[in-house]
Amino acid sequence: MSKKSFLIIFSMCFLFFSCKEDEITEELLFDPDVSASKVDVGGTLTFTDYSTGVKSRFWTFPGGNPETSTDEVVSVVFEKEGPITCKVEVTFLDDFTETKEFVIQVGNELYRRDIFGFEDQTKALEAWKYWISDGSDAMVFSLENTLGEGANGTNGFAKITINKPNIEAQLYTKGNSMNQRYNGVLESNKTYEFSFWVKSNDFTQLTAAEISNENEVQSWRNFAWYSPIRQVGTEWSFKTITFQTGDLTQIYAEGFANNAWTQFKFLQPTTGTLYIDEISLRQLD
Repeated sequence: MSKKSFLIIFSMCFLFFSCKEDEITEELLFDPDVSASKVDVGGTLTFTDYSTGVKSRFWTFPGGNPETSTDEVVSVVFEKEGPITCKVEVTFLDDFTETKEFVIQVGNELYRRDIFGFEDQTKALEAWKYWISDGSDAMVFSLENTLGEGANGTNGFAKITINKPNIEAQLYTKGNSMNQRYNGVLESNKTYEFSFWVKSNDFTQLTAAEISNENEVQSWRNFAWYSPIRQVGTEWSFKTITFQTGDLTQIYAEGFANNAWTQFKFLQPTTGTLYIDEISLRQLD
């Protein structure tokens, strides 16, 4: 090999590795964002990844159009009401990956329909918990999924089996910080509507239903008490209550309740079965 050829090859290798080094040492910055955290049903949000040093990215928008994207800027239309958790996963030039979630409120429904409508059994069983005062199987919570048999012609619904009379039991979505996304956020001086559907062949009323709030920082507080729930029949019936929050700054330093959860109480006089479906919490103003 001539000296000239060697110098040419050496120069090309130097340039190649210099370019690779410059490419890898480009600033790696993770900076995705969204244009707003709330949107009307049928409205559009713009998701933008301002990150630098990106090798690839992947967005997911459950219930959105589109539902996924790899673009830097994405406009997404949301048609399904309720809170939705969107996510972006960014892989950088050094192959390190970071993710970020965006909780988006679509419309005025504060509860996720797959969990509070019992349509996603896996997620619903993860979100809903129960407590029985004597530690027995006095109440058993399970999910049914039959085409068109739920309230409003839906498929999934909750089944509550009372095996012992006069034993207090509770069914609730009270959670820790990991699953607060299941619940709602209540603001000061707002009007809310809490509702659900219920039926039973064995009972004519349900002991109680309530909206409460609790997490590691905020204290316990009742916002609505609807007790008892009367006129329960063999066909699905709609139960609703409207309530106002008042000035929540008197209760919480943040000025809002950030983990509003549903709780049903059962202290039934006999054994039997109840069915509950399509639980909803909506902001009216």
